[in-house]
Amino acid sequence: MYHCHLQFYLLGRACSTFETIKRMPPLEHFTHEFLESEGLQEELAAKADVVLANLEGFADGAAVMSLIMAKPEKAELVLLMDIGQKSLLPKDFSKVKDLWIAPMPEEEVKFRFLRWQQSCKMGKDFWQTNHYLETALNSVPNLVWYKDKNGIHKKVNDSFCRTVNKSHQQVEGRGHAYIWDVEHDDPACIESERVVMETRKTCVSEEVIQTGAGMRTLMTYKSPLYDLDGSVMGTAGVGIDVTQERAYEQEIVRKNQTLEK
Repeated sequence: MYHCHLQFYLLGRACSTFETIKRMPPLEHFTHEFLESEGLQEELAAKADVVLANLEGFADGAAVMSLIMAKPEKAELVLLMDIGQKSLLPKDFSKVKDLWIAPMPEEEVKFRFLRWQQSCKMGKDFWQTNHYLETALNSVPNLVWYKDKNGIHKKVNDSFCRTVNKSHQQVEGRGHAYIWDVEHDDPACIESERVVMETRKTCVSEEVIQTGAGMRTLMTYKSPLYDLDGSVMGTAGVGIDVTQERAYEQEIVRKNQTLEK
């Protein structure tokens, strides 16, 4: 669904590597635009999402540092260099995405650039999936949470935070007692999560929870979360606050009993 327009800044002497890259098609959801100059032009570097710099003809490492300073923080930097140009490399490699030893055969250029494209697409796909998840979680009134096997909350939604009157930063990484402002973790909650992890099935139950604001009744749906090796690593929960509904039911029962008498 997303669309990503990438601006590539091809810096340095024209070379076959640049020509091969310009001929390669974008992946799905992507379009490419190429900016080129033989010498560093800061206005072009500032527009770039990706900088491919051919170090052929670079006199010293100062030129590389100038490029690093000119590009946006988010822009990825790929250096094309001869094996004898190690002295040009910066001491801090955290600003460099990759090093390509030139000259390279055309097939190797295609291989390397395709690998870069696939890595970039994976990152954008992850962003989209995370965006979908966050939007769905935070648009529902129900409480949603994810816990590890020790009962520590790893992620919660906005409704959960509003209910406990705490921020995401306060809740995530903490246990039940702190979050709900009580002295001890809730035994019923611990037991239901143990059953979920042992049976590896979704369990539905009604839980009465002691909170700092009094007793709350939640209809909970808890499911196991699996680790990479297939073992259970925690639980995911959805809680529907039915405190008021249960109060209404009790009031109806009380009135019926009064009428019967």
